Amino acid sequence: MASDSSLFEHFSAADETLHPANDNPLWQESVLLHWYDREQGIGGWHRLGHEPNNQGGKAAIWSYLFDRHGWQYRRCGEVSLTAADRFPTGFSAGSALRFSYEGNKAKWLVNDGPLQAHIECENLFPIVDPFPKADEVAAKRFPHHFEVAGRVTGTVTHEGRSVTVNGFGYRDHSWGGRDWSGGMPNHRWFTGTLGSDLSFAAITAQAPSGNLTRVGYVHRKGEVIHATSVDVVAHMEPDGVTHRGGELTITLPGDEKVHVRFKAHAGVLFQRGNVVMVEMICDAEGHGLQGYCDAEISSNPRAGKGPVLLSINASTQDGFGPFTPLAFGL
Repeated sequence: MASDSSLFEHFSAADETLHPANDNPLWQESVLLHWYDREQGIGGWHRLGHEPNNQGGKAAIWSYLFDRHGWQYRRCGEVSLTAADRFPTGFSAGSALRFSYEGNKAKWLVNDGPLQAHIECENLFPIVDPFPKADEVAAKRFPHHFEVAGRVTGTVTHEGRSVTVNGFGYRDHSWGGRDWSGGMPNHRWFTGTLGSDLSFAAITAQAPSGNLTRVGYVHRKGEVIHATSVDVVAHMEPDGVTHRGGELTITLPGDEKVHVRFKAHAGVLFQRGNVVMVEMICDAEGHGLQGYCDAEISSNPRAGKGPVLLSINASTQDGFGPFTPLAFGL
């Protein structure tokens, strides 16, 4: 991959809020945040997507939280869009999930009965477009997309117990056509941070033609550097769906290597259309630093459409349930 920044689309803070929809039946706009407070042992993964041309308008919800004190929560589904779901600073899915961008922070509200979460993410560096404009997978699936790591603060309250969050997160924002009936037979999207001095994204994505995209970048000590090559490995479980961690190597100009290893801590499975995403929140280490990563994968090389019958490391049940941290040695 060339490192010339002219190959990448550029975005600003003005792109943080809603964009006008067009009449494409697959048009969507979505925001995503995953985060982890390693000291408190609590984290989450949230995606909100507006699909205004889907059966009169739908808002997709993917939301997950876990706490080492023994509970986890998952919600995967959709609600009908209303006028109240669009507002000047952001958008929502009813009262269940809300995103806004205010005061240079991305703000999230999760609201479901005994669970209330208020999470804010402040960028560690300017927003980044990781995909070259001519990329076969990105141009079709992510026509407009940016992402960034950040410092996360907030409060999570569950059944009377409140936790003050102080950790790190990673988020994105995408708009344009999104085909949930097909797209990528396989992909790996490992994004995270080892603290304010080193964050990373490594993406490998296989197009329906079989071509494989490998892109990525690191943010290091105030500088964003696009990769010249990317290698991503997930340590797959025998279910063929989840994994127990992995590793990545991002090669920078001058053949410098950034290598990070991951150990799965909590996992969740989401599905929309025929696309199944497995999100694994992992402890991460590399270059003498510790942090976290969301090691997202999909494995669907034959475009199967049946249900997922076995998911060893990722939650598949909506609502609240017990949580036990996954334990694998790095």
